Amino acid sequence: MNKKSLGVLVGSLIMSLLVPVVSAQIDLRQGGEQIIELVVDLFEPFFQVLLGGEDYTGLLLFERFLVFILLLSVISLALRNIEIFDDNRAILWIVSVIVPLAAVRFINFAWLNTILISYQVLGIAIAGILPFVIFFFFLHGVAKENPTIRKIGWIFFIILYFGLWATNDAANYAQIYFWTMLIALIFLIADGSIHKFLEGQKWKESEKSGIRGRIAQIDKEIANMDKSSLPQREKDREIKRLMKERKNALKRLARV
Repeated sequence: MNKKSLGVLVGSLIMSLLVPVVSAQIDLRQGGEQIIELVVDLFEPFFQVLLGGEDYTGLLLFERFLVFILLLSVISLALRNIEIFDDNRAILWIVSVIVPLAAVRFINFAWLNTILISYQVLGIAIAGILPFVIFFFFLHGVAKENPTIRKIGWIFFIILYFGLWATNDAANYAQIYFWTMLIALIFLIADGSIHKFLEGQKWKESEKSGIRGRIAQIDKEIANMDKSSLPQREKDREIKRLMKERKNALKRLARV
């Protein structure tokens, strides 16, 4: 068998193996789409009546459903803290469902759009600041003892965002790049002070941990004092000393 025949044979074998896989993927995709269409066709009229609002049009139906779930979670959590509902779980859930249902069903498009824009702004703010936060902790984690590397990192970050700002045509995106670049410049200038502050916070947390550990140890010593074979007068004297030490430790913990 020559090389050409061998190549044709190998190619045919590979195709025979790939065709069933591709066909299976197509079948799975079609099956998934059919299931989704079935679920939508089954539940959409029901949710339109409940959440559709204006003439049961189902305007922004999925978004209405998300707001309903959000309100249901918050309201049910709030009602659990009211004593009158402790022994009336059925009423608690009835109220928890009716309140968000009435709120969502009769909300108009303008207010719903306002809510959605608020969450859009929140998402943009979090997603926009996340790279900066990650880069900040990366620099102060990897180069915590080397200020030169941190400054080089901030300069690189500023240059990168300057390039994004200068080459972006969309005004909104350009503003995000510009303000991120400006904040990075401030962090570059104040790098030493910021690093000292972070190190100070670490020392404070370490000191707090030590004080809490000592307070826990004092509590154990006081609890074990009843089992001690010491005379009662000595027990009282030792407990008084431990209580005084505990009080001073609590004062130090409050000052840290």
